[in-house]
Amino acid sequence: MADESPDEFLRADGGELPADEHEPVDAWAGALPGKVMVPAYLAARFAAQYRVIVDVLLDAQDDSLTGMSFDEVDRAVRHRVVGLVGERSAERLLGDAAFNLEARLGRLVQWGVLTRWQEPARTGDDFLRRRDRYQLTPLAARLHAFWRDADDAEEESGDLTLAPRAIHDRLAAFTDAVRQKRYPAAAGEFQQVIAVHHGMARAARAWQRALAHNLSGVPDEAKQELVWRTLQSYVAMWGEQVDVHSPRIASLIEQLAPRLTEGVWRACVRGALAEDASDDMVRSQTARWQNVWRALEVWFRGPQAQAKRLRRQLRDIIGPWARNTQILMDAGGTVTRSAELIELATAIENAPDDEAAWRVWDTALGAFPPRHLLLLSDAADDGTQSWAAAPPAPVTARYREHGNRTLVGRRPRRADYSAGREAARRARLSDLAERSEAESTLRQRSGTFLSEWPELSRAEFDLLLDLLGTAHRAGTGGEAITDDGRWRVCIREPQDPGAIATLRGRDGRLVTVDWHFELEPAE
Repeated sequence: MADESPDEFLRADGGELPADEHEPVDAWAGALPGKVMVPAYLAARFAAQYRVIVDVLLDAQDDSLTGMSFDEVDRAVRHRVVGLVGERSAERLLGDAAFNLEARLGRLVQWGVLTRWQEPARTGDDFLRRRDRYQLTPLAARLHAFWRDADDAEEESGDLTLAPRAIHDRLAAFTDAVRQKRYPAAAGEFQQVIAVHHGMARAARAWQRALAHNLSGVPDEAKQELVWRTLQSYVAMWGEQVDVHSPRIASLIEQLAPRLTEGVWRACVRGALAEDASDDMVRSQTARWQNVWRALEVWFRGPQAQAKRLRRQLRDIIGPWARNTQILMDAGGTVTRSAELIELATAIENAPDDEAAWRVWDTALGAFPPRHLLLLSDAADDGTQSWAAAPPAPVTARYREHGNRTLVGRRPRRADYSAGREAARRARLSDLAERSEAESTLRQRSGTFLSEWPELSRAEFDLLLDLLGTAHRAGTGGEAITDDGRWRVCIREPQDPGAIATLRGRDGRLVTVDWHFELEPAE
């Protein structure tokens, strides 16, 4: 440990972390758990070196449980650095005086990241070689595995493409096994439900945390790209399945809940354990399985189910994402005073005519036209001076009253946006006409199943999505009045619970339950 000064050994971090000698003593540390030095290697001065060392020791646990010798760690670190940065850069980094493997390993041992011991010497040669071996402590191994897995959340979520369908199928098999009192088979099915739900919840939490970070603060191109990738990942994996299978999973949970007494749960748990399992183990596993069942209810039952809430959260960020993308495109990747500009644009849009709109614009920017007054100079050579260098001239009362008649030159002609306003009005009228025609078309299809419908126009597709959303928000029964109070929409489940309808439009397709659709005028 030649690169460490003797004074640094007085501190637990060896001087690699910021000192806090001037901080007051924390009274909390006397009654509550305090400082833990295991994560110190992630924030130390040589964090990059420490992370490579811990990486190779963590990977070695997949092949051996007896740790690694100093020479094995040295070879593994060199091989990993070459693989990461190339042979030429690796030679420069490994030859740097700041890299001292023995010092780095000693500091990791001091922080509680590694355990160090010596192999017994059996021959005379053993006394001449380095016999130290190193192994990660359990806490450090879990910490570093978590830290590495945080970057692989998107890849892990790819393994859960069919999670809602898998949970539905396994719950259906679990329900049949419980009804037939085949408890070992029921235990096997529910264990698969536990694994799939755990993975689904982890992927959902990773998506929510990524979105929470990327939607906070000032938007930039990197955040917008991550939000877009998250949306694509969700739509490709779970989007349609959450809508199709959530009602079916909720129905299974509601049907089976009265049968799952404490005795049934214990019988299922005993079917998964050994015959001589203790009562304490059965009791703890029963409580764990019941917690998973309650988590499934939270995920899939009711209008505030977690799966539906996640879908609404992702749906609601489409608007801010599109708006931020447009702002970045307009500003060339740099965010400007968007709030003030949007407010100004709203005021101009609400102006009754173009002259009033220009007055709002001039007032906001202070872009008032200059007034040029012809005044006599006191000296003949004053006419050669620029206006910036000339002394100020007094403005008499006469010029204050009649100065507008002394303007020099013609006022520039302002842009006329009346044609654009008229085009926008015509577009709105056209949209209203298309929606009225779509309402008439869907009214004619009232009393049919969605699977019987042909391809929809864009207006019909948008109107159907609005009506389905209105019916779903109504809760049980699927019957509601539209927001404008003109229509009563009702959707009813088909006789076959597995019936699915695929509706195609010009901009995409919708896969949902084959609802029986009814649309009537509201009384």
